[in-house]
Amino acid sequence: MAAAGGTPNNNNELLRQHLKRLRSSPSETLLLDGGTGEELFLRGVKDDRKIWSATAILNEQYHTIVEDVHRSFINAGSQAITTNSYGITPGVGFTDGHEVKRLVGISGEIARRVAAKDTLVLGSLGPQVESYRPDLIMEHDDGVKAYQYPIEGLYPYIDIYLAETMSISEEAFQVIDALSLFYQGNNQRELPKHPLLVSFTLGSDGKVRSGESLVDVITKLIHRANEKQIELIGVLFNCCEPEAITKALEEIRTCTQIHQHLYHPPHHKNDCTTQESESTTLPKIFLGAYANRLTPVHEEWTLESSEEAQAMREDLLPDEYWENFVSRWHENEDDKNEEAAAIGGISLIGGCCGIGPSHIAVLNKKLNSHNK
Repeated sequence: MAAAGGTPNNNNELLRQHLKRLRSSPSETLLLDGGTGEELFLRGVKDDRKIWSATAILNEQYHTIVEDVHRSFINAGSQAITTNSYGITPGVGFTDGHEVKRLVGISGEIARRVAAKDTLVLGSLGPQVESYRPDLIMEHDDGVKAYQYPIEGLYPYIDIYLAETMSISEEAFQVIDALSLFYQGNNQRELPKHPLLVSFTLGSDGKVRSGESLVDVITKLIHRANEKQIELIGVLFNCCEPEAITKALEEIRTCTQIHQHLYHPPHHKNDCTTQESESTTLPKIFLGAYANRLTPVHEEWTLESSEEAQAMREDLLPDEYWENFVSRWHENEDDKNEEAAAIGGISLIGGCCGIGPSHIAVLNKKLNSHNK
């Protein structure tokens, strides 16, 4: 791979301030943005069901709409926005790695221009073949090679890499290994290393869509990142039903052997494992969540075979998203007398497909006292 171009952004100080604040208390949060793709379509970008949101980067006429979407989330209270690079992948026809690098660079440049110095920019790295399909991922070496192009293209503009909608641990391992190779290849330039967030899409049972246990996946992920000298700062759950995220958090709070790896673990009840907790000096991570508003996605779904956009739920309006889900994920109080007792543990909060600026505005209002 060629050396990374451009000049690294200057928001590292802002990033470190946020991380210090998040570590200081479980009540602190980082408010992310919502679903960029669906918001683009609402504002006039054509959804051809072939390259999805990548249309807005490929066609310059839509760049101002991308800017408007980013700005609308910032105005609603987002402290971090995500590049519109998720859909620029080989799976939808972008098979020229250098073209991928160029296009994701455009998405990064747009996001950075809107964010300026007051907002973090997350560089989206989506599945390279299909979303939600652990059975269709690339072979390891092919995936590592494919991920290096968007990693390089995004580098000059972002603060954090975000590998999102991962459906199996192997998919996330490919990102980690690709990042490691990217930094090794640029070792002589001593590039500052951007940290990494990894977000998994979940099945209705609250497990990773591959069927893997979250506790096992998180543990393996932390070890892999540490081995490859990649700064993993958080594991999140996205592009799934909020009910699935609640189930995932229930599993995590029950399995206390994972708590040693978390800055702010959910309130635990009892240990789900018979294994003794290992003594570790591994870095700790934050947990995060940004659910979608889609109706359940079939396990054999593909973008190519979908003739129309997935239908939206009508029971996840902004206040409902907060009251029924986010408030439980975030609050660190456990009232066992209430059926909807808070679980806690989530520090990074936002939304995915169908969660718009109005949702973020409500979350910002409710979390405002903690976000200052």
